[in-house]
Amino acid sequence: MQGRRSRSKTFCAMVVIGCSLLVLGACTRVEDPIADGIDSPDKDVAEYLQGMIQSARAMKKSALARGRLAMAYDANGLREAALATYKQAEALDPEDFRWPYFIAHLVAEDGEHEQALTILEHALAIDKEYAPAWLFQGSWLLKTERPDDALIAFKRATNLEPGPSADFGRAQALVAAGRHAEAIEILEPISKKSMHPQVHRTLGEALRSVGRTVEARGALAKGKDAEPLTWPDTRLKERDAHRRGHASYQLAQRLSASGKVDDALKILERLQGYHPPEKCGQEEEFFLACNLMNSLTIAYDRTGQPSKALETVQRGLSINPKFIPFHFTIANLYRQERRLEDALSHVDRAIELNPSRGYAHEQRGRLLFGLTRYDEAKSALETALQFEPAKRTTL
Repeated sequence: MQGRRSRSKTFCAMVVIGCSLLVLGACTRVEDPIADGIDSPDKDVAEYLQGMIQSARAMKKSALARGRLAMAYDANGLREAALATYKQAEALDPEDFRWPYFIAHLVAEDGEHEQALTILEHALAIDKEYAPAWLFQGSWLLKTERPDDALIAFKRATNLEPGPSADFGRAQALVAAGRHAEAIEILEPISKKSMHPQVHRTLGEALRSVGRTVEARGALAKGKDAEPLTWPDTRLKERDAHRRGHASYQLAQRLSASGKVDDALKILERLQGYHPPEKCGQEEEFFLACNLMNSLTIAYDRTGQPSKALETVQRGLSINPKFIPFHFTIANLYRQERRLEDALSHVDRAIELNPSRGYAHEQRGRLLFGLTRYDEAKSALETALQFEPAKRTTL
Protein backbone atom coordinates (compact mmCIF):
# COMPACT_ATOMS: atom_id res chain seq x y z
CA MET A 1 0.00 0.00 0.00
CA GLN A 2 2.87 2.37 0.97
CA GLY A 3 4.71 1.54 -2.24
CA ARG A 4 1.64 2.24 -4.35
CA ARG A 5 1.13 5.62 -2.64
CA SER A 6 4.83 6.44 -3.16
CA ARG A 7 4.50 5.63 -6.86
CA SER A 8 1.39 7.83 -7.01
CA LYS A 9 3.29 10.75 -5.42
CA THR A 10 6.16 10.31 -7.88
CA PHE A 11 3.69 10.24 -10.75
CA CYS A 12 2.00 13.42 -9.46
CA ALA A 13 5.40 15.15 -9.35
CA MET A 14 6.02 14.11 -12.95
CA VAL A 15 2.64 15.58 -13.90
CA VAL A 16 3.60 18.90 -12.30
CA ILE A 17 6.88 18.93 -14.23
CA GLY A 18 5.02 18.00 -17.40
CA CYS A 19 2.52 20.81 -16.90
CA SER A 20 5.38 23.29 -16.39
CA LEU A 21 7.00 22.13 -19.60
CA LEU A 22 3.72 22.62 -21.40
CA VAL A 23 3.57 26.20 -20.24
CA LEU A 24 7.17 26.77 -21.43
CA GLY A 25 6.30 25.26 -24.79
CA ALA A 26 8.69 22.33 -24.40
CA CYS A 27 6.08 19.63 -25.08
CA THR A 28 5.56 19.42 -28.84
CA ARG A 29 4.46 15.83 -29.39
CA VAL A 30 1.47 14.03 -27.90
CA GLU A 31 1.74 10.28 -27.39
CA ASP A 32 -0.92 7.84 -28.58
CA PRO A 33 -3.95 7.40 -26.29
CA ILE A 34 -3.28 5.32 -23.19
CA ALA A 35 -5.26 2.07 -23.03
CA ASP A 36 -6.25 0.97 -19.55
CA GLY A 37 -9.16 -0.82 -17.88
CA ILE A 38 -10.21 -2.83 -20.92
CA ASP A 39 -9.54 -6.06 -19.05
CA SER A 40 -11.80 -5.05 -16.16
CA PRO A 41 -14.02 -7.89 -14.91
CA ASP A 42 -16.87 -5.36 -14.93
CA LYS A 43 -18.09 -5.54 -18.53
CA ASP A 44 -19.90 -2.23 -18.18
CA VAL A 45 -16.59 -0.49 -17.42
CA ALA A 46 -14.53 -2.46 -19.95
CA GLU A 47 -16.91 -1.89 -22.88
CA TYR A 48 -17.29 1.80 -22.14
CA LEU A 49 -13.55 2.40 -21.88
CA GLN A 50 -12.92 0.40 -25.05
CA GLY A 51 -15.28 2.72 -26.92
CA MET A 52 -13.66 5.85 -25.48
CA ILE A 53 -10.18 4.58 -26.40
CA GLN A 54 -11.29 3.85 -29.96
CA SER A 55 -12.71 7.37 -30.27
CA ALA A 56 -9.47 8.91 -29.00
CA ARG A 57 -7.45 6.80 -31.46
CA ALA A 58 -9.72 7.78 -34.34
CA MET A 59 -9.34 11.48 -33.47
CA LYS A 60 -5.72 11.67 -32.33
CA LYS A 61 -5.58 15.47 -32.56
CA SER A 62 -8.87 16.03 -30.72
CA ALA A 63 -8.32 17.44 -27.23
CA LEU A 64 -11.98 16.82 -26.44
CA ALA A 65 -11.78 13.11 -27.32
CA ARG A 66 -8.62 12.77 -25.24
CA GLY A 67 -10.17 14.74 -22.38
CA ARG A 68 -13.29 12.57 -22.40
CA LEU A 69 -11.10 9.47 -22.19
CA ALA A 70 -9.31 11.04 -19.22
CA MET A 71 -12.64 11.79 -17.53
CA ALA A 72 -13.70 8.18 -18.09
CA TYR A 73 -10.52 6.95 -16.41
CA ASP A 74 -10.97 9.48 -13.61
CA ALA A 75 -14.61 8.63 -12.95
CA ASN A 76 -13.88 4.91 -12.80
CA GLY A 77 -10.90 5.05 -10.47
CA LEU A 78 -8.03 4.64 -12.94
CA ARG A 79 -6.09 7.54 -11.49
CA GLU A 80 -2.68 7.27 -13.12
CA ALA A 81 -4.19 6.75 -16.57
CA ALA A 82 -6.45 9.73 -15.92
CA LEU A 83 -3.57 12.01 -14.90
CA ALA A 84 -1.47 11.11 -17.93
CA THR A 85 -4.42 11.43 -20.32
CA TYR A 86 -5.49 14.82 -18.92
CA LYS A 87 -1.90 15.92 -19.56
CA GLN A 88 -2.24 14.76 -23.19
CA ALA A 89 -5.52 16.67 -23.55
CA GLU A 90 -3.85 19.79 -22.16
CA ALA A 91 -1.03 19.45 -24.68
CA LEU A 92 -3.60 19.26 -27.49
CA ASP A 93 -5.51 22.29 -26.20
CA PRO A 94 -3.61 24.40 -23.64
CA GLU A 95 -6.50 26.87 -23.46
CA ASP A 96 -9.09 24.46 -22.03
CA PHE A 97 -9.48 25.22 -18.31
CA ARG A 98 -10.77 21.76 -17.47
CA TRP A 99 -7.64 19.72 -18.08
CA PRO A 100 -5.26 21.40 -15.58
CA TYR A 101 -8.23 21.87 -13.23
CA PHE A 102 -9.03 18.16 -13.18
CA ILE A 103 -5.33 17.30 -12.79
CA ALA A 104 -5.16 19.60 -9.76
CA HIS A 105 -8.07 17.80 -8.14
CA LEU A 106 -6.55 14.36 -8.63
CA VAL A 107 -3.25 15.53 -7.18
CA ALA A 108 -5.06 17.11 -4.20
CA GLU A 109 -6.90 13.83 -3.57
CA ASP A 110 -3.48 12.25 -3.02
CA GLY A 111 -2.79 14.85 -0.32
CA GLU A 112 -0.26 16.75 -2.45
CA HIS A 113 -1.84 20.16 -1.88
CA GLU A 114 1.22 22.27 -2.70
CA GLN A 115 1.52 20.57 -6.08
CA ALA A 116 -2.23 20.89 -6.61
CA LEU A 117 -2.04 24.62 -5.94
CA THR A 118 0.74 25.00 -8.50
CA ILE A 119 -1.33 23.23 -11.16
CA LEU A 120 -4.46 25.15 -10.19
CA GLU A 121 -2.61 28.38 -11.00
CA HIS A 122 -2.34 27.16 -14.61
CA ALA A 123 -6.11 26.67 -14.71
CA LEU A 124 -6.82 30.07 -13.15
CA ALA A 125 -4.54 31.69 -15.72
CA ILE A 126 -7.02 30.43 -18.32
CA ASP A 127 -10.23 31.33 -16.43
CA LYS A 128 -10.08 33.57 -13.37
CA GLU A 129 -13.87 33.94 -13.25
CA TYR A 130 -14.80 30.41 -12.14
CA ALA A 131 -15.77 30.77 -8.48
CA PRO A 132 -15.44 27.08 -7.40
CA ALA A 133 -11.76 27.15 -8.41
CA TRP A 134 -11.15 29.89 -5.85
CA LEU A 135 -13.10 27.92 -3.23
CA PHE A 136 -10.85 24.92 -3.76
CA GLN A 137 -7.77 27.13 -3.77
CA GLY A 138 -8.88 28.46 -0.38
CA SER A 139 -9.42 24.94 0.98
CA TRP A 140 -6.05 23.70 -0.23
CA LEU A 141 -4.31 26.78 1.18
CA LEU A 142 -5.86 25.95 4.55
CA LYS A 143 -4.45 22.43 4.20
CA THR A 144 -1.00 24.00 3.80
CA GLU A 145 -1.53 26.24 6.86
CA ARG A 146 -1.82 29.52 4.95
CA PRO A 147 -5.06 31.00 6.36
CA ASP A 148 -4.38 34.59 5.25
CA ASP A 149 -3.90 33.52 1.62
CA ALA A 150 -6.95 31.25 1.94
CA LEU A 151 -9.04 34.19 3.11
CA ILE A 152 -8.04 36.14 0.00
CA ALA A 153 -9.10 33.20 -2.20
CA PHE A 154 -12.47 32.86 -0.44
CA LYS A 155 -13.06 36.61 -0.76
CA ARG A 156 -12.37 36.31 -4.49
CA ALA A 157 -14.97 33.53 -4.68
CA THR A 158 -17.43 35.73 -2.76
CA ASN A 159 -16.95 38.57 -5.25
CA LEU A 160 -17.60 36.22 -8.17
CA GLU A 161 -20.45 34.20 -6.68
CA PRO A 162 -21.79 35.38 -3.30
CA GLY A 163 -23.45 32.69 -1.21
CA PRO A 164 -23.14 30.37 1.77
CA SER A 165 -20.29 28.31 0.28
CA ALA A 166 -17.95 31.29 -0.04
CA ASP A 167 -19.12 32.66 3.31
CA PHE A 168 -18.36 29.37 5.04
CA GLY A 169 -14.94 29.28 3.39
CA ARG A 170 -14.15 32.75 4.75
CA ALA A 171 -15.29 31.64 8.21
CA GLN A 172 -13.00 28.59 8.07
CA ALA A 173 -10.06 30.80 7.15
CA LEU A 174 -10.86 33.21 9.99
CA VAL A 175 -11.01 30.34 12.50
CA ALA A 176 -7.66 29.04 11.23
CA ALA A 177 -6.22 32.56 11.63
CA GLY A 178 -7.48 32.78 15.21
CA ARG A 179 -10.06 35.46 14.38
CA HIS A 180 -12.89 33.59 16.07
CA ALA A 181 -15.25 36.49 16.80
CA GLU A 182 -15.29 37.50 13.11
CA ALA A 183 -15.88 33.88 12.12
CA ILE A 184 -18.84 33.60 14.50
CA GLU A 185 -20.49 36.64 12.89
CA ILE A 186 -20.48 34.74 9.59
CA LEU A 187 -21.24 31.27 10.93
CA GLU A 188 -24.24 32.00 13.14
CA PRO A 189 -26.52 33.11 10.24
CA ILE A 190 -25.33 30.17 8.11
CA SER A 191 -25.99 27.66 10.90
CA LYS A 192 -29.63 28.76 11.10
CA LYS A 193 -30.16 27.76 7.46
CA SER A 194 -27.78 24.83 7.06
CA MET A 195 -28.03 21.40 8.69
CA HIS A 196 -24.56 20.34 7.48
CA PRO A 197 -22.63 19.01 10.51
CA GLN A 198 -19.39 20.66 9.39
CA VAL A 199 -20.98 24.12 9.67
CA HIS A 200 -22.08 23.43 13.25
CA ARG A 201 -18.77 21.85 14.18
CA THR A 202 -16.83 24.88 12.93
CA LEU A 203 -19.19 27.21 14.78
CA GLY A 204 -18.80 25.12 17.93
CA GLU A 205 -15.01 25.33 17.77
CA ALA A 206 -15.17 29.10 17.31
CA LEU A 207 -17.64 29.54 20.18
CA ARG A 208 -15.48 27.43 22.47
CA SER A 209 -12.45 29.56 21.62
CA VAL A 210 -14.21 32.74 22.81
CA GLY A 211 -15.47 31.12 26.01
CA ARG A 212 -19.12 30.58 25.01
CA THR A 213 -18.95 26.99 26.23
CA VAL A 214 -22.67 26.23 26.64
CA GLU A 215 -23.47 27.33 23.08
CA ALA A 216 -20.34 25.56 21.87
CA ARG A 217 -21.50 22.23 23.32
CA GLY A 218 -24.82 22.51 21.49
CA ALA A 219 -23.15 23.33 18.18
CA LEU A 220 -20.53 20.59 18.56
CA ALA A 221 -23.26 18.04 19.33
CA LYS A 222 -24.90 18.91 16.00
CA GLY A 223 -21.53 18.59 14.29
CA LYS A 224 -20.39 15.31 15.82
CA ASP A 225 -20.73 13.38 12.53
CA ALA A 226 -19.05 16.09 10.46
CA GLU A 227 -17.55 15.21 7.10
CA PRO A 228 -15.62 17.78 5.02
CA LEU A 229 -18.01 20.08 3.19
CA THR A 230 -17.69 19.84 -0.60
CA TRP A 231 -18.14 22.83 -2.87
CA PRO A 232 -20.74 22.76 -5.69
CA ASP A 233 -18.86 22.51 -8.98
CA THR A 234 -20.57 22.08 -12.35
CA ARG A 235 -17.34 21.41 -14.22
CA LEU A 236 -16.24 18.63 -11.90
CA LYS A 237 -19.69 17.09 -12.32
CA GLU A 238 -18.96 16.62 -16.03
CA ARG A 239 -16.99 13.54 -15.00
CA ASP A 240 -20.10 11.88 -13.58
CA ALA A 241 -21.47 11.17 -17.05
CA HIS A 242 -18.57 8.76 -17.55
CA ARG A 243 -19.12 6.64 -14.44
CA ARG A 244 -19.77 2.99 -15.14
CA GLY A 245 -20.05 -0.23 -13.12
CA HIS A 246 -19.80 0.13 -9.36
CA ALA A 247 -18.92 3.83 -9.64
CA SER A 248 -22.16 4.56 -11.47
CA TYR A 249 -24.08 2.46 -8.94
CA GLN A 250 -22.75 4.69 -6.16
CA LEU A 251 -23.75 7.75 -8.18
CA ALA A 252 -27.27 6.35 -8.61
CA GLN A 253 -27.55 5.84 -4.86
CA ARG A 254 -26.58 9.47 -4.23
CA LEU A 255 -29.02 10.72 -6.86
CA SER A 256 -31.86 8.66 -5.38
CA ALA A 257 -31.12 9.85 -1.85
CA SER A 258 -31.03 13.49 -2.99
CA GLY A 259 -34.43 13.27 -4.69
CA LYS A 260 -33.22 12.90 -8.30
CA VAL A 261 -34.86 9.50 -8.51
CA ASP A 262 -35.66 9.54 -12.24
CA ASP A 263 -31.97 10.08 -13.04
CA ALA A 264 -31.07 7.29 -10.62
CA LEU A 265 -33.52 4.89 -12.25
CA LYS A 266 -31.96 5.42 -15.68
CA ILE A 267 -28.56 4.41 -14.33
CA LEU A 268 -29.85 1.48 -12.29
CA GLU A 269 -31.88 0.04 -15.17
CA ARG A 270 -28.90 0.40 -17.53
CA LEU A 271 -26.63 -1.36 -15.03
CA GLN A 272 -29.08 -4.21 -14.68
CA GLY A 273 -28.39 -5.07 -18.31
CA TYR A 274 -24.87 -6.03 -17.20
CA HIS A 275 -25.85 -7.48 -13.82
CA PRO A 276 -29.25 -9.15 -14.39
CA PRO A 277 -31.39 -10.46 -11.52
CA GLU A 278 -30.39 -14.09 -12.01
CA LYS A 279 -26.80 -13.19 -11.02
CA CYS A 280 -28.13 -12.31 -7.58
CA GLY A 281 -28.28 -16.04 -6.93
CA GLN A 282 -24.73 -16.78 -8.09
CA GLU A 283 -22.02 -17.13 -5.48
CA GLU A 284 -19.39 -15.01 -7.24
CA GLU A 285 -21.44 -12.21 -8.83
CA PHE A 286 -24.35 -11.77 -6.43
CA PHE A 287 -23.31 -8.57 -4.66
CA LEU A 288 -23.91 -5.88 -7.29
CA ALA A 289 -26.84 -7.74 -8.88
CA CYS A 290 -28.63 -8.03 -5.52
CA ASN A 291 -27.82 -4.44 -4.57
CA LEU A 292 -29.18 -3.25 -7.90
CA MET A 293 -32.48 -5.03 -7.28
CA ASN A 294 -32.67 -3.56 -3.80
CA SER A 295 -31.87 -0.03 -5.01
CA LEU A 296 -34.40 -0.35 -7.84
CA THR A 297 -37.02 -1.36 -5.27
CA ILE A 298 -36.30 1.77 -3.24
CA ALA A 299 -36.32 3.97 -6.36
CA TYR A 300 -39.64 2.53 -7.57
CA ASP A 301 -41.12 3.22 -4.15
CA ARG A 302 -39.82 6.80 -4.19
CA THR A 303 -41.36 7.41 -7.61
CA GLY A 304 -44.80 6.26 -6.48
CA GLN A 305 -44.68 2.73 -7.89
CA PRO A 306 -45.28 0.60 -4.76
CA SER A 307 -46.55 -2.43 -6.66
CA LYS A 308 -43.47 -2.53 -8.87
CA ALA A 309 -41.28 -2.01 -5.81
CA LEU A 310 -42.87 -4.93 -3.97
CA GLU A 311 -42.69 -7.15 -7.05
CA THR A 312 -38.96 -6.39 -7.47
CA VAL A 313 -37.96 -7.12 -3.88
CA GLN A 314 -40.11 -10.26 -3.75
CA ARG A 315 -38.33 -11.54 -6.83
CA GLY A 316 -35.02 -10.72 -5.18
CA LEU A 317 -35.97 -12.74 -2.11
CA SER A 318 -37.02 -15.66 -4.28
CA ILE A 319 -33.56 -15.63 -5.90
CA ASN A 320 -31.46 -14.97 -2.79
CA PRO A 321 -33.40 -15.19 0.49
CA LYS A 322 -30.21 -14.71 2.51
CA PHE A 323 -29.48 -11.22 1.16
CA ILE A 324 -30.24 -9.17 4.28
CA PRO A 325 -31.02 -5.78 2.64
CA PHE A 326 -34.00 -7.36 0.87
CA HIS A 327 -35.56 -8.15 4.25
CA PHE A 328 -35.16 -4.59 5.52
CA THR A 329 -36.52 -3.11 2.30
CA ILE A 330 -39.61 -5.32 2.14
CA ALA A 331 -40.19 -4.69 5.85
CA ASN A 332 -40.24 -0.97 5.13
CA LEU A 333 -42.75 -1.46 2.29
CA TYR A 334 -44.99 -3.52 4.56
CA ARG A 335 -44.71 -0.94 7.32
CA GLN A 336 -45.94 1.75 4.93
CA GLU A 337 -49.00 -0.43 4.28
CA ARG A 338 -49.43 -0.96 8.06
CA ARG A 339 -48.70 -4.67 7.62
CA LEU A 340 -46.61 -4.62 10.78
CA GLU A 341 -46.66 -8.37 11.48
CA ASP A 342 -45.39 -9.10 7.97
CA ALA A 343 -42.72 -6.43 8.39
CA LEU A 344 -41.68 -7.90 11.73
CA SER A 345 -41.25 -11.38 10.27
CA HIS A 346 -38.69 -10.06 7.77
CA VAL A 347 -36.80 -8.04 10.39
CA ASP A 348 -36.69 -11.19 12.54
CA ARG A 349 -35.26 -13.10 9.59
CA ALA A 350 -32.60 -10.40 9.11
CA ILE A 351 -31.64 -10.81 12.77
CA GLU A 352 -31.37 -14.58 12.33
CA LEU A 353 -28.95 -13.99 9.46
CA ASN A 354 -26.90 -11.39 11.39
CA PRO A 355 -27.82 -10.95 15.07
CA SER A 356 -25.04 -8.44 15.80
CA ARG A 357 -26.38 -5.47 13.84
CA GLY A 358 -27.90 -2.75 16.03
CA TYR A 359 -30.02 -1.34 13.20
CA ALA A 360 -31.98 -4.60 12.93
CA HIS A 361 -32.85 -4.64 16.64
CA GLU A 362 -33.79 -0.96 16.46
CA GLN A 363 -36.24 -1.64 13.61
CA ARG A 364 -37.63 -4.61 15.52
CA GLY A 365 -38.21 -2.40 18.56
CA ARG A 366 -40.02 0.23 16.53
CA LEU A 367 -42.29 -2.36 14.92
CA LEU A 368 -43.08 -3.97 18.27
CA PHE A 369 -43.93 -0.55 19.66
CA GLY A 370 -46.33 -0.05 16.75
CA LEU A 371 -47.90 -3.39 17.65
CA THR A 372 -48.27 -2.18 21.28
CA ARG A 373 -45.94 -4.95 22.49
CA TYR A 374 -44.11 -2.47 24.69
CA ASP A 375 -42.05 -4.79 26.90
CA GLU A 376 -40.65 -6.60 23.87
CA ALA A 377 -40.05 -3.25 22.16
CA LYS A 378 -38.07 -1.99 25.14
CA SER A 379 -35.97 -5.15 25.20
CA ALA A 380 -35.24 -4.88 21.46
CA LEU A 381 -34.18 -1.23 21.74
CA GLU A 382 -31.94 -2.05 24.69
CA THR A 383 -30.29 -4.73 22.57
CA ALA A 384 -29.83 -2.20 19.77
CA LEU A 385 -28.01 0.12 22.18
CA GLN A 386 -25.63 -2.66 23.16
CA PHE A 387 -24.46 -2.78 19.56
CA GLU A 388 -24.72 0.96 18.84
CA PRO A 389 -24.30 2.89 22.12
CA ALA A 390 -23.82 6.16 20.20
CA LYS A 391 -27.57 6.14 19.49
CA ARG A 392 -28.44 6.45 23.18
CA THR A 393 -29.70 10.01 22.64
CA THR A 394 -32.02 9.08 19.76
CA LEU A 395 -33.56 5.76 20.85
